[in-house]
Amino acid sequence: MPTTNDFPHLHLAFEGSFDAKFNGGRKVSPEVAAVLADRKGHSGKIRGQLDLMKREAMSSAEERRATGLPEIHGKGFLLRVPEGTDVDALAYALGVELVAETESGLMFAASETLDLKKLAEVLSLFESNSRGGGGAASVLDVFYEPDDARKLSELLLGRVSELWPFNDTTVYTFDLGIQTAASSRNIEWTRLPRKKEEQSHEDRAAQEAELRSKDLEKADEIWMDAADARSDELNAFISHYGGVVLDGLKHDSPAETRRGIVFPDSVEARFRMSGKGFRDLIQNFKHLFEVSMPPDIQFLPGSPEAEGVDSEMNILPPDASAPKVCVIDSGIQEEHRWIEPAMDKATSRCFLPDEESDDAGDYVAPRGHGTRVAGAVLYPREVPKNGDVQPVAWIQNARVLDANNQLPDSLPPERYLTEVVAHFAGGGKDTKIFNHSIAGHSPCAGHRMCSWAAKIDDLSHRYDLLFIQAAGNVEPAAIFNSLQDGAAHPAQLLEDHARVSSPAQSLHALTVGSIAHAVVDEGFRRSFARQQHFPSAFSRAGYSPLWEVVKPEVVEYGGDRLHSNPLTRSLPTSEATAPEMIASTLHGEPAISRDDVGTSYAAPKVAHIAAHLQNLFPEGSAQLYRALIVQSAQWPEWALNIADKDKVLRLIGYGIPSLERATTNNPQRVTLITAEAKEIRSKQYHLYQITIPDEIRNAALEAKIRIDVTLAYTACPRRTRSRRTGYLETWLDWCSICESEPLDHFKNRMQGNKTRSYRGLPWQIHQQTQHGEVDVSRNFGSVQKDWAVIEANQLPETFAIAVRAHVGWNHKEGAGLARYCLAISFEALDVELPIYTAIEAEIEARAEIAFWGE
Repeated sequence: MPTTNDFPHLHLAFEGSFDAKFNGGRKVSPEVAAVLADRKGHSGKIRGQLDLMKREAMSSAEERRATGLPEIHGKGFLLRVPEGTDVDALAYALGVELVAETESGLMFAASETLDLKKLAEVLSLFESNSRGGGGAASVLDVFYEPDDARKLSELLLGRVSELWPFNDTTVYTFDLGIQTAASSRNIEWTRLPRKKEEQSHEDRAAQEAELRSKDLEKADEIWMDAADARSDELNAFISHYGGVVLDGLKHDSPAETRRGIVFPDSVEARFRMSGKGFRDLIQNFKHLFEVSMPPDIQFLPGSPEAEGVDSEMNILPPDASAPKVCVIDSGIQEEHRWIEPAMDKATSRCFLPDEESDDAGDYVAPRGHGTRVAGAVLYPREVPKNGDVQPVAWIQNARVLDANNQLPDSLPPERYLTEVVAHFAGGGKDTKIFNHSIAGHSPCAGHRMCSWAAKIDDLSHRYDLLFIQAAGNVEPAAIFNSLQDGAAHPAQLLEDHARVSSPAQSLHALTVGSIAHAVVDEGFRRSFARQQHFPSAFSRAGYSPLWEVVKPEVVEYGGDRLHSNPLTRSLPTSEATAPEMIASTLHGEPAISRDDVGTSYAAPKVAHIAAHLQNLFPEGSAQLYRALIVQSAQWPEWALNIADKDKVLRLIGYGIPSLERATTNNPQRVTLITAEAKEIRSKQYHLYQITIPDEIRNAALEAKIRIDVTLAYTACPRRTRSRRTGYLETWLDWCSICESEPLDHFKNRMQGNKTRSYRGLPWQIHQQTQHGEVDVSRNFGSVQKDWAVIEANQLPETFAIAVRAHVGWNHKEGAGLARYCLAISFEALDVELPIYTAIEAEIEARAEIAFWGE
């Protein structure tokens, strides 16, 4: 642990915000070209499909009235659209409501009436090649059957799809995703009045901010009203079939003011109802976009080996101003000798619906779970056994799992996340770091972000929080089956069944996998890891099943399992391969043990680093902590020697984070940061530049320089969007200057006025999949790291980075807000080169010139 900071991080100079122009655009597909060539034929085809849909809907409505079924207003249907279609713009042009988009070229749409006047008008204008008819070219087909196979394949996830069409009398419990909000294009943004000559730039900005705030407030009201309306429609189905609302809709309590856990565009609801009722709902409720099973929470108790310790030491309370880390888990044994001095007991709370709110203990047998996680936040390497010890942070206790370490059906994840954040971070409270060592049994499924992960993304952006998320564990039975089928470790972790489990695919969470800290080889029994820092047998890997995002981003010590020779189903842990951890003594077990493994115990060790960063930057953004943790991560020795870097990135992400590298520098390494989060809007880019001193670029030097760049950002999500580029309100990427590229040329290139004509830096991952050493782009996630090693004399005179904001789901001009932090490091490899002092002096000289205006 660093005790002094003689080489603190330096501040990046913000050079300004500029308009960005992005090359490329959607080309006309052969199918659209054929439509344009036969306007009359295409219009007739779509009219015919719409007429059949209307007749079917009217007949169905009459039949439902005759049989006493819940009344249905309007109709839901699918539109097949060309790849890359702006579905928001298309829905607006056609006069229909966008329910959800998919990645398979289908768009869920709905209309409250069957006349579809605007769509009919668009078809007529298209047929006559008149202005306003262009949207018809993007309507390739209309599918309207209630049990259309394409519709069901998008709606029903995982096990739900296997159960379809359901037994009439069997009672099921399902989570439903329900669209609530019209497109943001339906909201009229207030036009700014003409600027007065005497109005200052600051006053003008304040005026714009005030009007925008009022517009957003109006939009929120519309979204909330839509949520209420959808709830009323749902109640008709639930009441008719005798269903039960487990969560998500308004209860009778006057404290409940909204019908559902409202996202900007959707509500999540959990129902228990007969198969007949769910079948009717799925076939006919037009605002439904997802049906899934409640998640099963994973808990794999370790082997019974344990270690008792009789210790002489003194645990001191953290500093009064120390950061707080909220542990969302099974509760904590707060009186534990190693934990009690660091407990923020006044805030402890149980969120289980059937338990008292002050019952936040850890009842999981035999040695607890949340207690161990809290201990790993405080003591990430080994438990102290002598002397005075002062923990880095206060521990806050949010109990959401029951005594079996399970999540009850009455507590959906998005509900407890909302309530936990409101309790610990709402109302001006200052908790920024949340450890979430809870994950499902299986890889995340579906065609869009699940509600669990989307809620983490939403809260992270709304409150500027950092969720440290466990990647999840592959169960021993699944490991055994893979090895029996011929796979070898760690290749079995690259199989589809071993990808990260929900909610580890969350874009804004920092997902943590596990590596082994020790190797065991007893001849007849050995660890899966063949060397230190190798992936653990159980650690779920990437890429994320959703959008090929790098997940996990980092790895930490979570232990390893053993296997025998010949292989058997028994894959135990041992004292040698399990990390030393605090354990609950509630069931008579020792206070310290080495008996359990898992990504659950790797994640809090990263939370420990985050707490140090908050100590160092108490007013800093959570995105700064996320950026610096990822920036500090590096691959271990074994990974550097593997030719297939794509496998390495999938197994361990960006590598092992370092407390030292995250918090300080040395004479040969310098890190520059945006200490505060910067805001950027769509179609802008922000410029940063660093002058590289001649003494570093000296051609006589035989030195290699490693450059690391990490961008961490958040933006508002929309769960009804299935494309990576449409899920967030705006999405960011970063571009760097090329070798020998003049700064003016780089600026013009970012504004779309120049094409790249200089050789790029040898980035490991790169923006484009065909240029890096891996099969994905660094742009896919909301934390984007890359690194390059070049000769010192090949460094550009000015190293420049542009952070660019692309249009996401919010297409309004001047909208699309994101917040980000950026970190850039330069490090001399295997040579003593005073990079830190040289760049520090250059920054100081530039600041002095700016001060004197020379």
